[in-house]
Amino acid sequence: MRILSFIKDLNPLRRYPPFLQMLARSAEEFHLCHVEGKLEEKSIIFHNLKLPKMIHFSTLLLAPPTALKAFKICRKYGIDLLYIFDSSYYELTGLLTSALSRTPFAFRFRTNEVELRVIQRYNLFRRALANFITKLAVTRAKRIICISHELRNLVLGWGVDPSKVKIVYHGVNTDIFKPMNVEKPFPKVILFIGGFVPGKGSTTLIKAANSLKNVHFFILGLARAHRITKLRIGRLPENVHYLGIVKRDKMPYYYNIADLLVSPSFSEGLPDAILEAFACEKPVIASKVGEIPWVVSKEFGWLIEPGDDQQLKETIQEALSNKKRLKLMGKAAREYVVKNFKWDLYAKEMIKTLSECID
Repeated sequence: MRILSFIKDLNPLRRYPPFLQMLARSAEEFHLCHVEGKLEEKSIIFHNLKLPKMIHFSTLLLAPPTALKAFKICRKYGIDLLYIFDSSYYELTGLLTSALSRTPFAFRFRTNEVELRVIQRYNLFRRALANFITKLAVTRAKRIICISHELRNLVLGWGVDPSKVKIVYHGVNTDIFKPMNVEKPFPKVILFIGGFVPGKGSTTLIKAANSLKNVHFFILGLARAHRITKLRIGRLPENVHYLGIVKRDKMPYYYNIADLLVSPSFSEGLPDAILEAFACEKPVIASKVGEIPWVVSKEFGWLIEPGDDQQLKETIQEALSNKKRLKLMGKAAREYVVKNFKWDLYAKEMIKTLSECID
């Protein structure tokens, strides 16, 4: 099976779990169109599209030339299947490429883009157009691979045949993400991964942190380069430390200096950070959104309402009040991940599901 997929920028893949690399290593051929960035991966055949910089920031302008070049790749290499991610650029590119080349496509639904567009304050026209493209891509796909029951239910609500929808979780490399003996910078440390990206709940976290002066909060992740974000970072409480984007090979250290991970998001699929924290024997406090309630049980975590900073504060206090219980919960979390979230299982399920698109 020869698969073609699209990534606008290769650079973020170095920070993400190897979900694409693991799939590529199990496929006969895996071709990847990209507009910018670099990535070392022998199992992927890269195609740099070299499109004009002036159109990089517009989905409507970038998708057609991407699809035209992808159509030529489909014909040259005999591509059997397109593998499309969520978000407007990938969805529109996939639809156009499929129409031009008559190649079927599978759709990978990772986050609730429809919900996120409300949180990110898309205007009504832009939101309606983006939602139309998402729904069109979902309903035209041969298979829809979701990362959560919430997304599966969303897809089924659009009239998709249930036999076409599959839930497949990511895996965790438990040889890399594991308990380590490290020196903690402070007695009580909370880790938050999500930076200041809308929807991740950084405002909720900071409000809770203001009332917990003896607890130190480490924020990792992207900060959008606009004035409001810069002001927010400049006014962080003394017990909140923003570290920006951290290289992936450094992440196990930050999980291990923390007492627990906090994920107060407003919208999610299934955060890889939760699985990685579990692998490092760290319990989690997370919002009741996406697949989180299906994964974070009372045995190794706490569930809170999104946006409720008072509940977050009280839950952190409860969690940190009993270090022995935290340790036991962490051990149970790692056992759960080691048993249920394996990359080889992910790759096997993905190849099986994608193969069904061309049988």
